[in-house]
Amino acid sequence: LKQIPTCIPDDRPRQRALLYTLQEWTHFAQKYNIRYWIAYKTLVGYVQRHALLPHDSDIDLLIMAQDTAQLFQFSHLNFSSIYEFRIHPEWYIVEETKRSYFHSEGIHFVAPNARFINRKDSIHLNIWPMYDYHPDQTRMKNNSEAMLTQYDKNSKWKSTPKEWTFPLEKCLFSGIKVWCPAHPEKLVANIYGPISVNISSTECINGSWTNLVEHKTTKKTTIMNNQNMSTTQMTKAQTTAIRLNDDDDLIEKALEHIPICTPKDRPRQRNLLTMLQAWSHLAEQHRIPYWISYGTLVGYVQRRGLLPHDLDVDIIMMSDDTPQLIKLSQSNFSSDYEIKVQPQWYIANHSYRSYFRKEGIHFVAPNARFIHRKTQYHVDIFPAYDFNPLYANKSIEDKQSENLAIQALRNHWLSYPRNWTYPLETCYFSEIKVLCPAQPEKFVATIYGSNAVRKSDTRCVHGRWVAAI
Repeated sequence: LKQIPTCIPDDRPRQRALLYTLQEWTHFAQKYNIRYWIAYKTLVGYVQRHALLPHDSDIDLLIMAQDTAQLFQFSHLNFSSIYEFRIHPEWYIVEETKRSYFHSEGIHFVAPNARFINRKDSIHLNIWPMYDYHPDQTRMKNNSEAMLTQYDKNSKWKSTPKEWTFPLEKCLFSGIKVWCPAHPEKLVANIYGPISVNISSTECINGSWTNLVEHKTTKKTTIMNNQNMSTTQMTKAQTTAIRLNDDDDLIEKALEHIPICTPKDRPRQRNLLTMLQAWSHLAEQHRIPYWISYGTLVGYVQRRGLLPHDLDVDIIMMSDDTPQLIKLSQSNFSSDYEIKVQPQWYIANHSYRSYFRKEGIHFVAPNARFIHRKTQYHVDIFPAYDFNPLYANKSIEDKQSENLAIQALRNHWLSYPRNWTYPLETCYFSEIKVLCPAQPEKFVATIYGSNAVRKSDTRCVHGRWVAAI
């Protein structure tokens, strides 16, 4: 709960009740071997923050429709004084529009097949059906690909490849062990759109949870009515100023979701996000290909944002693109930022490079740094190679063209499939638009171990960040 923000007084009691109810469900499902997985907005919360969406009012689960019969025995079982099952009597009818309400029996729903209800707090888990055929098509129709079908957000049928769901995987949702589909990001993007993988559509505005699309539309209309100013009348300077103001607000909003442990945390976090934002704008303007990496990528995989204890930002570029940075470093692109390029960047093994401290080159491993002149916070720009420097020169190495190589922990070379990186994907890191590798979880698991995909190895202990042994 410490990691879940609140907006209104009722938020924390509701969030607590939802998580306790989910925890009770997981114990119950494990005891009776009930196969399920988190879905819909609950899955959105997992993908965005590995946790409950702060404004969510219920928990959504999916089961295979035919497994609903298994739940019937529990609806008559007095297993708890607080929790109960409600199974829709017409669960076997596929179309919700053909089902009826049974209010006298406490069935106040038609779309879910069942509900797991917390009577004490009036909180429930919706248990939705998943079908192994399309309800609008015959079951006997042969498909080249195994598909599953569920309701989408508009109560229309949505089919997805079976491999997106199975095999189910154990995952942690707000610290609770639950079952997740095999490809949660794909399912969220398919139902709610790609942007929902990274950004919530609801924010706390003026003490209430507000849909951002509706809010922005209303705000835009109000501004236009009050100012009566068309976009053609706005100067380029005005447009730029508005963008920068929006970006500042964006960073402050992102900081609300990043915990602190020491008094210096928040200023450092703010500076790092400001740095990354400036780099993102610069890279987009000059079409510089890069992707977030190392500790920054760990933060993206674990929490879709900055690790609260991180000291810098890490990105990777193909080493061959370094001359583009050299050219940019020689231009007067900013009064606040500068790029420092390692003079020996072309030497792949950084143990053979030298420091050039008089020129401000206090690093050897990165090929370059993007530096804020005043604060000296920086973005480390590490190289990737399309050959393995340990074994061959690029000029004679053709057989590894499908691999890329980077330096991993303890300066070991890691050669990995090119499709782990490409095609690069737009993603949102603490609300900032950046470029991510195609398969970030594989990177993190390979470099830092599988536990690093879900769990940070650093904790706040007695007012300081401590790495777990």
